[in-house]
Amino acid sequence: MGDLSQRPPGPPADVAPFVPAGPARAPSRTETSPTIAGSQRLKTFAAAVLVAVFASVAGCGVGGGDTTKQDGDQAGQDASVTIPAPGGEATEPGDDGFVASAGSSGGEAGAADRIEGVRFRIFDDYERLLIDFGREGGSAGVPRWSVESPAQGGYVRLDFPGLASTAITDEDFVGSVLDELYVVRDRGGGLFADVFAMHEFRYRVTELPGSGQLAVDFRGVREELDLPPTTGYKTVVLQPREAEEVDSPVSVQGYTRLFEGQVTISLLSREREVLSSKTVRANEWAAVWGLFEATLEFSDYEGLATLRVGSGSPRDGSFVGTETEVFLESSGPG
Repeated sequence: MGDLSQRPPGPPADVAPFVPAGPARAPSRTETSPTIAGSQRLKTFAAAVLVAVFASVAGCGVGGGDTTKQDGDQAGQDASVTIPAPGGEATEPGDDGFVASAGSSGGEAGAADRIEGVRFRIFDDYERLLIDFGREGGSAGVPRWSVESPAQGGYVRLDFPGLASTAITDEDFVGSVLDELYVVRDRGGGLFADVFAMHEFRYRVTELPGSGQLAVDFRGVREELDLPPTTGYKTVVLQPREAEEVDSPVSVQGYTRLFEGQVTISLLSREREVLSSKTVRANEWAAVWGLFEATLEFSDYEGLATLRVGSGSPRDGSFVGTETEVFLESSGPG
């Protein structure tokens, strides 16, 4: 396959134009204010201007180009190996390898034991996430990995079962497609990285053997996320999604970096009365993001409700975390 740093084939008709505007998203976990994070946020004007400048530079470059390439970065010079996705009408890749949702895997067991960092690049009609790996006592290659995009959309999950540590825990991106990245401790061992987008997308995964990097490319399409995940202050809720209709019992899943990994999950009525609540502990919180899960039961209530996930601040006891609205379906008397 040719060098992916060159301009790819022209995007199909459903590809979104490269513009800095995007749907609002929840406040980033990097915000210093520990106030409650809503489920929507707007990228700053400065970020939009920066993306517009990147797009302008990329569009003027001969044959496309990497608008954020650093000196000494060899990724664009490596021979690349694109990992094909399984066949199927809904997920079969086009000539450029981009798919809507598919599972694939690759890498070599023992080639690395940690994530060293990530790099973000903007091309003419797609954005690239480069993942750097490290290995104690020697040079690193691309470790065993697998990738999937959940059916509800909104993000890609990269699973690294052989990695034990990471130099980064999360990142924000200034682009028109990519939004945030979270590195999470998996319950079965190893790490996984969730890469969030601001709207629907197509993606492809490419190994760069010469530099020992993994490249994940994202191309935006003209579709909005109907039920986006909720991100907030040191808390991410994957299930249920914002505005989703749920019945009892409801499974709440996500990850956190709140103090000691303690998370209180509550369902609140329109009058802010507690319908159901449970406190759980995540499997990690200090070194990386940790998973949490709880099942809540409710009765004699239907309609709009608030899912509140977080804990008391260790400084003053005030609530920190995130809230999102869901719709409860009546389950009858308890």
